[in-house]
Amino acid sequence: MKQGTESDLGEAYRRLAQFRSGATGDRLFVHPTPHPAGPTGFCYCEGSLRRAVSFHWKALTLGIVLRLPSSRLKAWWLRRLGAAVEKGVYLSAGVWIDPMFPELLRIEEGVFLGMGTRIFTHEFRVNEFRAGKVIIRRRAFVGGFSLIACGVEIGEGAVVAACSVVDRDVPAGATLVAPPARILKLRQPS
Repeated sequence: MKQGTESDLGEAYRRLAQFRSGATGDRLFVHPTPHPAGPTGFCYCEGSLRRAVSFHWKALTLGIVLRLPSSRLKAWWLRRLGAAVEKGVYLSAGVWIDPMFPELLRIEEGVFLGMGTRIFTHEFRVNEFRAGKVIIRRRAFVGGFSLIACGVEIGEGAVVAACSVVDRDVPAGATLVAPPARILKLRQPS
């Protein structure tokens, strides 16, 4: 895939800015890119020094705050970074929030995020860049070490079992269970 022209990239930045501000009703922003091993136009490392330093400062402070024992402090800092975090949210130890676009995260009242949960608000695929809003509705429970992909909504009162990969919406009241380990082939010991 050929990399787009600067005007194409400028238009993509404009659309991404609109998406990030909430001006569109979309939950997922997708733009074609070349393979992410080369310049894509969307990596913080490809821009100005100011942009790179700003990203690393945000990532460093968020990483430090998310390691603290106080869930209230974690929620407060996420709000300062633009995330919508309501009252009564519990963020366990080791929760990781994507520092690229924290403003795309919404966590409603009474949500529990288990230890080691990972929430992504962007991703690079082989031929596209994606940014997506992550919405976790009221009283949802996310088990430890789960991974939540960008553009996903977890419905009100839903339960996500530990170690699950959530790559699509989870309906309200549903329980999502990670595929259990299973034996594919049994070999006789030699």
